[in-house]
Amino acid sequence: MTLDRRTLIVSAAAVALSPGAALAADKKAPPVRKVFPYYDLYLGIPAAERSRFVMAYYLKVNGQPAGGQNLYLVMPGGARTLLTQAADGRFTRLPTLAELKDGVLDADRKNAADKFSVSMEMQPVVRLGETVAAADLVAALDQCNTAIKKRAGVIGFAVPRMEQVIFVGAGSGSAALAGGRAAPLPLFKGMPFYRPSDLTGAQTLRFAKPPARAILAGKTK
Repeated sequence: MTLDRRTLIVSAAAVALSPGAALAADKKAPPVRKVFPYYDLYLGIPAAERSRFVMAYYLKVNGQPAGGQNLYLVMPGGARTLLTQAADGRFTRLPTLAELKDGVLDADRKNAADKFSVSMEMQPVVRLGETVAAADLVAALDQCNTAIKKRAGVIGFAVPRMEQVIFVGAGSGSAALAGGRAAPLPLFKGMPFYRPSDLTGAQTLRFAKPPARAILAGKTK
């Protein structure tokens, strides 16, 4: 069954914590570039200048993570490629530049009333565990902000300056400071976050449990 814009809602936010706008309802299959906003700009950044952060996209069906959903990228000649997802809905196969330019999406839906949505996150390239080096997170934030300002053009108007890292599924956390001192990490919607400007000299972050993922984000209140 063809996936049309009526069934696909795109969250084109810098982090998935913010809602995005729904695609206009019509009977055409949505272009891939509309479903994966800004990914072409990310791919246009030299690899060495985006080595510390990635753009990740997550699929949901009816508001729930949709790992294993049969979602296909279709090219003008009819070639179909399955866009695979992990259990949490993260796309493990993303479009190429050529596919972003010319492809559309199609899906095999078990229920005609299913509502598909895609959200976008910027994530640091770090090893997530019970402890994380603060310097690695600062480097990821700095590289991401430099790329947005220097290379990404119009994305700079849509994506805020990244000032912190939010840790999903970590429960709570603390920062080890110089001199053996420790400071608790503040919480945003129940998730600990690290804002380097507020914790000068932080060396290591420690969590109650390893985070499921980390998200680069603009400043929250």
